[in-house]
This record gives sequence, C-alpha cells and structure tokens, in this order.
Amino acid sequence: MDKLQELVNTFSKDDRREFRIFINRQKSKKQRKDLDLFELISNQLPTKEIEQKLYKSPNKVAYHTLRKRLLKHLTDFIVLKQIDSDTTATSSITGLISLAAYLFKNQSDDFGWRILKKAEHIAIENEQYELLNNIYHIQIDESDSEFAPDINEVYKKWQANKQLVDENEKANIAYNFIKKELNTVKMKGEDKDLEMVINDLLKKYGLKDLVFQRPHILYKILDLTRRVMLSKKDFYNFEPYIIKAYTKLESEHGSSKRNHFYKINILYMIAHILYRNRRFEESNKYLKEMLKGMSEYNKSYYQQFYAKYLTLQAANFTYLNQNEKSIELLTSIEENELKKMTTVEQFNIKINLVVYYFNQQHYKKANNIIQMLSHTDKWLEKKMGIEWVLKKNLIEIILQFELGNIDIVLNRIRSFELNFSSLFNHPLYKRVSLFIKTIKTTIDTPDIMQSKVFIEEVKETLVRKDSEQEDLQAMAFYAWLKAKMMNLNYYDVLLDIANTRYEQ
Repeated sequence: MDKLQELVNTFSKDDRREFRIFINRQKSKKQRKDLDLFELISNQLPTKEIEQKLYKSPNKVAYHTLRKRLLKHLTDFIVLKQIDSDTTATSSITGLISLAAYLFKNQSDDFGWRILKKAEHIAIENEQYELLNNIYHIQIDESDSEFAPDINEVYKKWQANKQLVDENEKANIAYNFIKKELNTVKMKGEDKDLEMVINDLLKKYGLKDLVFQRPHILYKILDLTRRVMLSKKDFYNFEPYIIKAYTKLESEHGSSKRNHFYKINILYMIAHILYRNRRFEESNKYLKEMLKGMSEYNKSYYQQFYAKYLTLQAANFTYLNQNEKSIELLTSIEENELKKMTTVEQFNIKINLVVYYFNQQHYKKANNIIQMLSHTDKWLEKKMGIEWVLKKNLIEIILQFELGNIDIVLNRIRSFELNFSSLFNHPLYKRVSLFIKTIKTTIDTPDIMQSKVFIEEVKETLVRKDSEQEDLQAMAFYAWLKAKMMNLNYYDVLLDIANTRYEQ
C-alpha cells in the first residue's frame, strides 16, 4: 500500500475534519492542491487517477513535490494532536526545554534559566528522569552564565538522577522480557503460573521491590498480564493477583499526583475483573474509588476515564436487577459528552444499550440501535477487534430471532459461519459454533426445545463444568437458550444464573 495512503487511512472521520481546518489555518490560498490531494487519497483512488484529477497533463515532479508538502502538513498535524492528547507532562517539559534552548541561543540567559528551572521542577514532580537528564546536561552546558547555579550542585543532581535513569532502563528491559514471555503464553495457550513467571523475571533483574516504586512500570505489567488473562478467559486467577499488587502499592508507597493516572487505571482493571467474576457489588465499590480519583486534582483525568466508568457501572447495575438504571445511565449521556469519547467508547456504549433494551424485551429499540452501527464487519474489526464483531453478530442473530425474522436469522447464520469459521477450532470459541448449530436445530424442529433430552444435551455442551468460573458473556447467550427451552423470561434466567455460584 502507498505509504501516504496508509497514513491517511489511520485518520478517523473527526481527524479528517480537524485536518481540513488545520491545513486551511493560514488561508493563504483560495485553492489548495495539497488539500485536494488529501481528499483524493481519503477516497482511496488509484495513483494514476489522482494524478489525472490534479493535473491536466502528467507532471511527476509537481506531483511528488505536492506529496512531500502534504506529508509535512500531516506530520505537523499529528505531532500537535499527540501533544494535545498527551496526558503526561512529557510534552510540556519538552516544550519548555526547546524554549530554554531558543532563549539561550538568543542571549536571553535570565529568562532561559527561569524556564529551565521550571522544566526541572515539572520533570522531578512527574518522574520524567530521562528528560531531567537532558535538562541537567543543558544546565552544565550553560553553567558559565551569571544566572546559573553552582556547577558542582548541578553535577550532584545529575549523578543522583542518572541512577534513577538506569533503574528505569532496567525496569523497561525487564518489562519487555516479561512481555515476550507473556505473549508466548498467550500464543501457545500455555497453562503457566503468570505471577511466578513475572516474579522470577523481576528477581532476575533485581527489580522486585523497585517495580512498586515505579507505578508506571507496575501498571504496564498489570495491563499486559490482564490482556493475557482475558485472552485465556482466566479472570479468577487474575483477580487476587491484581488486588494484592494494588494493596501493596497503596500500603507501602501510597499515591501522589504523579502516579494518579496509573492508580485510576489499576482501579478500573480491578473493578472490571470483579465484574467479569460476577462480584458486582464489590466492582461498584472499586468504581466508587475510581470516581473519587477521577474527581481529584481538578478532574484532570475525569474525561479520559468517564466512558469506561459509566459503561462498567451500567454493566454492574444490569446484573444487580437494575437494568432500567443501566439504560438511563447510557441514554442520559449528553451529545457533547458523547462527541468527546473515542470511537471504541461510543460503539461499546451503543452495543451495551442494545443488550439492555433486549433484556427489557424492547426488541425494536435494540434493533434500531444496532442498525446504526452501519459499518462493515471488516471496518469494525479494525476498530473494535474480532471478538467484539463476533459478539455483535451473535446479538444480531438472536435479536432477529426474537423479532420473528427467521429468514434473516438463517442468512446471518450462513454469513457468520463463513466469516468466523477460522475461530471455531480454537478451544475458547468452540462453544460458539455449538450455540449456532443449536439455534439452527431449534428453527428446523421447534418442538425439540421442550425435549428433556435436548435440554440436557444443550447444558452438557454449552455450560462449563466449573460453572463458578464461567465467562459472564458466554453465560448470557446460554441464558437466552435456557429461557427459550424452559419458556421463562430471559432476563430473570440471566439474573438467576449470573448470581448463582453453581448452575443448577
């Protein structure tokens, strides 16, 4: 693929709108060929067709010059957008260092030193040791200024900081070895004690205690472990591990403004894993702590975590027999708040609303929302992941079943089996194939649903033997089948199964 095309393809609809405004910021030209090129690339036209539309006669030199100009605009836009979305202090410190360098170059030493000291203060406060190292190098270079502190004092600070830089580097190296090991476990589906794997690697690099003094490293390790555990559907082993890690972090090292982002993230991870383990009340308690953290320090991280907080709270409420409250929470989000959310967050809210309306038997409302997800499955897979798309398709199938559109159900099943057949051999998705076959059987022979033999066969094939550790989302699909077989209300059955430790 053309590299410029590849770059433009990473832009969302909002990114493209913002870029058009950005490129026209100077308004120096009424007609901009660079913007024309951007629009043509956005429409994914072939290179030859683009050249024909831009120039009356072929002009390779002008075309390649135009591409370079557009690439520069795209680069500037992305850099500014990255700075704007940077939730750490990295961008502000880097900006202050650049400003100080400019001031020193232009003999404005007094102002330059004030800016450099401000950068130093922010870097220390936010544990940006690598940037602090650069600041001390500049301070040593500019030590002959009348406004400079004693060079020996600066050198001592550089020495102390260098040790922290080295520790950070060791921690990052250890993290990448852990990442490699956990990815191997994930790919091979190995049943290893992940806590032991991580502890052994931390001990090997002499970082077992240090990692708790560097919350950003701890967070990265926990997030990585969580991804592996979620891929294996092993929620139960992750729960005690992350709670123990968080408790140790809080009791031994506490939390501060510089660690606040990681604390909120870890609280969310705990709340989410408790939800997946059907500990809905406990999950809400951690969400309460999370909301408290989001509200601190002038709500600096409130918007960033708002959608995650709200979505998980709604999910908990639906399993606490407060489904209407879940609907109210998600439908009460104001339009301007929704626009601030990422595409992933918006789509998660929509699909969750579909589920909550389904629980209330408001099938038409659920169908209206799912029809609004008007993108192709390939597009959705890039944005949301293949598992999200698989679940969305399953929801559509049972929704059309409830609406009585059996022909649509059968068409969707045929597409489903064709598009996701590669997943069915994986142990984690084997039951999905069985679930779909069961729906086809009930369509072909409706009376079989009340057969005791059929009911037992469904239970035997679709319910895990260790049902206490059953995946909550898999449970929801089984609950729908069970409600059909027992002629009961789906939501009542769902609540009964979800809040019972062992399936009866």
